[in-house]
Amino acid sequence: MAPRFDPPLRAASLSFFDLETTGRRPDRGARITEMAVVDQRGVQLDWISPHDPPRDAAVAKQLPRLVAHLEEGVVIGHNLSFDFRFVTYEAERLGVGGLDVRFVDTLGLARTMMTHAGSYRLGALLDRMGAAPDGELHTAVGDALATRTLFWRLVEQGGATTLSDVRVKRMRWHGR
Repeated sequence: MAPRFDPPLRAASLSFFDLETTGRRPDRGARITEMAVVDQRGVQLDWISPHDPPRDAAVAKQLPRLVAHLEEGVVIGHNLSFDFRFVTYEAERLGVGGLDVRFVDTLGLARTMMTHAGSYRLGALLDRMGAAPDGELHTAVGDALATRTLFWRLVEQGGATTLSDVRVKRMRWHGR
């Protein structure tokens, strides 16, 4: 049996991802207004809808770009179930293909490592760890940068060194 491939975190291809939306439920009319992906080199995708509300054609044009970034390596995000719900809902609605992504949710990681944190909101966790965000929170780029900071702080605090240490998961969603 071949040994399992478990690269060191510092050598892994990691992307930090966030969305901003008009509300909490895509099935009740909320739409994606911002998308961001950053990595160790910097911002790779920064899209803000030029229209309010966002137009379907603009979102449909950006979703394949977003999916391509998300499928490249391991995606790190905070409360990814929220973001993935929007991505898959909009992809289904707009006829954009599927998604096959490996990911780590810093919300779950923080809940495991910081059992008495009180609040697990991104800004509150950064404050608790004495870390300042790299940008304005509640923007896709700002939250993706803040998630990058939080992830590395959690890794240091927990002594994680490999992908398996941070419990990488996989989500496959097949569109129409």
